[in-house]
Amino acid sequence: MKELLNILPKLLEMMPGIVKFLKYIPILMVLAGIGYGVMYWSQNYRDPFKCVDNQIYEQVRVDSNVYQFVGGYCVEGKDK
Repeated sequence: MKELLNILPKLLEMMPGIVKFLKYIPILMVLAGIGYGVMYWSQNYRDPFKCVDNQIYEQVRVDSNVYQFVGGYCVEGKDK
């Protein structure tokens, strides 16, 4: 306990310097959230259209594996 009381004045002197940086915590949290959203999107992004038997299908929702028929023709080929 005596050691804590000896260190306490030093800690109290450092408090204004520490409090000065606390205002940046919400900004850092928002930036971290945006960064996480970008990372999640880039890892989970899939093309919303598929070509099956020369027919175009569109993904129903971003988070699903269900595709619905759109129509039209698609051409998959190799560039020469």
